[in-house]
Amino acid sequence: MEKIFFGAELVKIDFYEIPDSGLFLSVDDAQWLPPDLERAGRAEASLLLKKRGQRIAVTGKLAVAFVFVCDRCLEKFTLPLDSDFSIELELPGDAVSEQEKDHFCHDAEMDIDILHDTEINIADLLQQQLYLALPMKKICNEKCRGICANCGANLNNDKCRCAPDRSNPFSVLTKLKI
Repeated sequence: MEKIFFGAELVKIDFYEIPDSGLFLSVDDAQWLPPDLERAGRAEASLLLKKRGQRIAVTGKLAVAFVFVCDRCLEKFTLPLDSDFSIELELPGDAVSEQEKDHFCHDAEMDIDILHDTEINIADLLQQQLYLALPMKKICNEKCRGICANCGANLNNDKCRCAPDRSNPFSVLTKLKI
C-alpha cells in the first residue's frame, strides 16, 4: 500500500493512478476545511482508498474542533469532532452516456457516489464528510437553558428579570354569563 502525506497543498487523485494494493492519505493541513467554519486547534484527516474494479472504497477519519455559537444561549463554545466515515465511489464505464450517468443508481446503490470524471478531489470529499458529521443543532451542552424570550437573560448564568405572570388564563371565564 502506498502512503502519501499532504501538507501545504491538497491534490486531485486520478482514479487510474490508485494502486490495486490501496492508497493511504494523511492530511495534517487545514486547507481542506470550509472557510465558513471557525477552527479551534489542529485539523487532521486520513483516508484509505481501495480499488475494487470500477469502484473505490473510501474509509477515513476526521479530527478537528470548531467554535460555534450555541443555538439556545447564543454563547460561543468549542465542539470537538472525531468522526469515522465510509463511502464508495464509482466510475461508470465509457459505454455509459452522460444522460445515463444521472440515472445510473438503483435503490440498492443509493450510498454510492458516481464520479463524473476520473479525478477525485480530496478536499471536496473531506468537506462533504465534515458537513455530514456536524450536528444539525449546535448546543453548548445538554443542560443549556437558553435565553429568556422576553428579557433576553442567559438562563445559564442569570435569573430571568421578567415579572412573574400571575394572571390566570381562566379568569376570562368568570365574565361568562350562563
